[in-house]
Amino acid sequence: MSSISTTSDFVSELVRAVNQIHVLTPNERKELVARGIASIRELRLTLDESGADTPMTSRTLSEVETLIAEMDDTPNELVAAAFVVLCDEINKLLKICETASATEEREQ
Repeated sequence: MSSISTTSDFVSELVRAVNQIHVLTPNERKELVARGIASIRELRLTLDESGADTPMTSRTLSEVETLIAEMDDTPNELVAAAFVVLCDEINKLLKICETASATEEREQ
């Protein structure tokens, strides 16, 4: 798994992108969505391997993936909303990772 600080930095990058959505090219938007989805998959895999309980992925998140193919025709507001969904999911998973890590440390 990428480090938590690197993942947190990516969340900050997504927030900046929301605020600058009008200057991002479709390719930059696609890259951010793809990185967000990859981060979420990586966090989920790490949590699954450690035996931590993970929440189900929201339907909204699964729909974010379809944006990559349709990015050229997607309004700025919808792309920004997708970035917020990615931030939310990553933050949830990061909190679970931190909780699972703290629990492991207490048990040792």
